[in-house]
Amino acid sequence: MRLSDKLRELRNQHGFSQEELARQTQLSLRTIQRIEQNETGARGDTLIRLAQVFGLKPMDLTSKTEKEETYLIPLLNFSALSFLIFPVLGFIVPLILWYFKRNGDEKLNETGKKLLNFQATWTLAISLIYVMFIFFKIMHMGGIFGNYIFWVMCGLYPLNFVLILINTLRSKKLKEVIYKPAIPFF
Repeated sequence: MRLSDKLRELRNQHGFSQEELARQTQLSLRTIQRIEQNETGARGDTLIRLAQVFGLKPMDLTSKTEKEETYLIPLLNFSALSFLIFPVLGFIVPLILWYFKRNGDEKLNETGKKLLNFQATWTLAISLIYVMFIFFKIMHMGGIFGNYIFWVMCGLYPLNFVLILINTLRSKKLKEVIYKPAIPFF
């Protein structure tokens, strides 16, 4: 259960309006509204104040999903770096992680779909480029095509690497990941 849902449920169980909860916690009404609308999370002093009003520990308000989210989503993104070992692993390793954890967390599920769509697109593109490169070498058509294909292939690896690192850092900060271009397979 998300903090927003848990806070709303606790507030209703105790018969508090949002205004009353704001008064009891000495937080602004807008802060309470933002937390309940899942626009922001509660950390530090805000979390302590909310927990005290309901007679709970701050850890009791944060759900397991939110705690796992702080490491599972970045781990999912980071696992795509396995493409450096073998290109298809950049798709297979995140697929396995996502498959077993996708039902437990909606945000992890959405992030996994975006990552997998991008990795599947990247793997497909790099595979086609490898095939074209080999075809041109076999047919002795290297020349300008062979060099061009080689440099395109060399450009796709850093692109994938940089996007994975950027999105790993974004997910660590609980921001939405952006993987483009991607064909929507999932």
